Amino acid sequence: MKGFRLVLAAAVSFAVAAFPYFSHAFHEGGVGYCEGCHALHGEGGGGSASLLQGADPSSTCLRCHGDAAGSAAVLSSTGDRYTPGGDFYWLKKTYAWSSSRGEGVSPGERHGHNVVASEFGMSPDGTLTAAPGGEYPSGSLSCISCHDPHGKTSGSEGGAIAVSGSYGESAPEGTSAGSYRLLGGAGYADGSGVVFAQEAPVARASADWRETDANHVAYGSGMSEWCANCHGALLDAAQTGKKHPAGSGARLSAAIAANYNSYVRTADLTGDRETAYLALVPFEVGTADVSLLDPSSRRGPDTEANVMCLTCHRAHASAFTSAGRWDFKAAFLAESHPGPDEGGSDSLHSYYGRDLVAELGPYQRSLCNKCHVKD
Repeated sequence: MKGFRLVLAAAVSFAVAAFPYFSHAFHEGGVGYCEGCHALHGEGGGGSASLLQGADPSSTCLRCHGDAAGSAAVLSSTGDRYTPGGDFYWLKKTYAWSSSRGEGVSPGERHGHNVVASEFGMSPDGTLTAAPGGEYPSGSLSCISCHDPHGKTSGSEGGAIAVSGSYGESAPEGTSAGSYRLLGGAGYADGSGVVFAQEAPVARASADWRETDANHVAYGSGMSEWCANCHGALLDAAQTGKKHPAGSGARLSAAIAANYNSYVRTADLTGDRETAYLALVPFEVGTADVSLLDPSSRRGPDTEANVMCLTCHRAHASAFTSAGRWDFKAAFLAESHPGPDEGGSDSLHSYYGRDLVAELGPYQRSLCNKCHVKD
């Protein structure tokens, strides 16, 4: 038996050395092995179109990115994974409360993108029939509405996709990196009738998916423009002054950058740019060069930086209305919903494990003030 173990260990070592892709991540910037998602002969699959392993595209994705996926889970059972995009857990949580100002409710379906995943009890948005500011049909929304599972439109510079585009790796000569998080680029179509016009954004993440101020996505450029593939009218309104500015043209003025860098909390403007970064209020640094992006940087913005959609919103879902990074409706963040008496640990998880009363005080106002200092 001991000899068998040695032979087996040697065989595994040889396999990894001879076939290094065995040790790679499943997607590795592009398509994974076919049977990872498809039941090629219809055995063991969910009986869905395209012979998917799951009943539908999102159910197939969540078989690997559900609660068992560790830090890479985008649908947990507790809301405690703290991924940059947010947790679809919050779509299943509706909160109701009473206060001196009356009754309140925060419906789960308003907490983010309502992807359809029948195996996980997730259904289309019951209120909106299409994407706000666009035409993408709510009934078709799935993980592959945004993420290209094959990655085939990524790497516009040409060459086979050899590495992920999420972590800043250099692609070997003659190959290219995939797009950030497999996001579909210009020309991507998932069968819904919507064809993307914008390329995937430039961003760089840490291998540790749990977001903190010193471990976060470093956003470079193009995020708002990419969101406009489905929400074009919202970006148009932002660029014409009818909504809050966003996009590559929404550069921070010197005054706004100074506000961000000095703002620590309500009534405390003693901050320093070198430690000013707040993961609850990220920004794009304004570059298409991924090598200049540092996911561990605590440095605040300069006038090359810009506001983007994800400055205020999570890409997947959050505990708050409109997938907000904070509760937009709370006068004081300590009064955010869910509160401690409404969802137990949900109150702490909603702010990614940050005790905001301890960190910012009981009278901290909206994080809009990180840029605008009107508190």
